Amino acid sequence: MTTAATGGRDRTSSDSTRIAWDALSRIACVRYALGAVLTNEAGTFLVDALAGWIGVDGEPFAVLADAEGLGGTDAEYRVVASRFFRRHRDHVFIALINLGPVIHVVAEMFRVGTGIQLKTFPDEVSARSWLCTKGIAT
Repeated sequence: MTTAATGGRDRTSSDSTRIAWDALSRIACVRYALGAVLTNEAGTFLVDALAGWIGVDGEPFAVLADAEGLGGTDAEYRVVASRFFRRHRDHVFIALINLGPVIHVVAEMFRVGTGIQLKTFPDEVSARSWLCTKGIAT
């Protein structure tokens, strides 16, 4: 894992996941290694990073994830991630781009199972536009 901070943006990465947090906009931009299959370790990495950034005041935040090349997720990853996002469902918005067909189905099941505000988009511009309608500055 590597971590860096510059000008209101924090970055951290693991073997499977890179996350850039913009404190001003409260958006975590997530990218995955080509072919990554997300496991319990990746879920814990994501949750720990987000928990450290979002604080405890219930302020809205967003995750903008580019799933291009993502190979899949396992059950343990989904348990860790869903537990975290359920706790924050009233103030988290997740925008996903570049989903393959299998990941698209997994994301839909995740949305239904958690009740979170999650949408898929064909591109980053559309995703950021939706986040603006939710009060997230992009």
